[in-house]
Amino acid sequence: MATTASKEVPDGPHGDHHSLRGIFFIMLGSFSFSTMFLLVKVMSQMNTFTLVFYRSVVQIAICLVDLYKKGVNPLGPDSGSVRFYLVLRAGFGAAAVIAWFYGIQNLPLPDAVTLQFTTPPFAAVFAVCLVGEHWKALDMIGAVVCLMGVALIAHPTWLFGNTDAVADAALVTDATDSSTMMKAVAVLVTEVGAAFAGIAYVCVRKIGERADAVVMVFYYGIISLPMTAVGSKMLLGTWNVLGDYEQFSLMDYFLLLLVGFAGYGGQWFTNLGLQQETAATVSSLCIVCVWLVSDYASNWVHFIISGHTCYLYADSLDFHF
Repeated sequence: MATTASKEVPDGPHGDHHSLRGIFFIMLGSFSFSTMFLLVKVMSQMNTFTLVFYRSVVQIAICLVDLYKKGVNPLGPDSGSVRFYLVLRAGFGAAAVIAWFYGIQNLPLPDAVTLQFTTPPFAAVFAVCLVGEHWKALDMIGAVVCLMGVALIAHPTWLFGNTDAVADAALVTDATDSSTMMKAVAVLVTEVGAAFAGIAYVCVRKIGERADAVVMVFYYGIISLPMTAVGSKMLLGTWNVLGDYEQFSLMDYFLLLLVGFAGYGGQWFTNLGLQQETAATVSSLCIVCVWLVSDYASNWVHFIISGHTCYLYADSLDFHF
């Protein structure tokens, strides 16, 4: 992979066309991220900063091995502008992941996923303003249709209500001002994470193919470590991001390892996709992750709706290898 010769290209390597290879990478990234989200939900008993810390440690280890085998400098090309955007991308990406993990752990999974994938409008606006990408009318329609698909597939409780009678009874019992405030905070934090993810996507577009995709993941891991420590101190009152590791079971360690591998795969494939595609297209197509993590994937009505959503959006694109 070229690391210095390639330049950033506002409208992608194929001009006004869309790269089928780039979209394939995006789909693989979505599958990896959906796996990670489900694992994070399973590990809700572990605090957000501890989860992000262990994910980062695993990703750093994978990156160092991969970069060593490739003979690539982990710091990336010797270019001040590229390294600036690598750090910027890592910082906003780490903040987005921390926000998303918090949302996943404190909101119903469909709600959290729906809020996370409001990233496309943010990414598109930032890309137009900062990179000079063109957001065509069909892209706008596609983004709106995809967001509608998110709501129909994920069925967030704040839009459709809770259809589970048992869950409703629990909500009535626990409906206190404190819990309502906590949910509002979780919604706000998750939405801020979506905006940060949009900025991170644009940073990858600015970098283009001047840095290896693995280098970007490595920077994320390195920047995440101090951010988790500082965040833990500010919000939890402790520098300890290791958690009660002496109490962890073998299954806990195994799940943490899987979170790291899934996070690495999601970032690596998404970075490859962003080097091939526009930020608006990438962020919109990442919405396929909603279908993968939603309980409603087993419902044929929602499956058909999601299929039509994908068809309408794909029909607006002109694919090239």
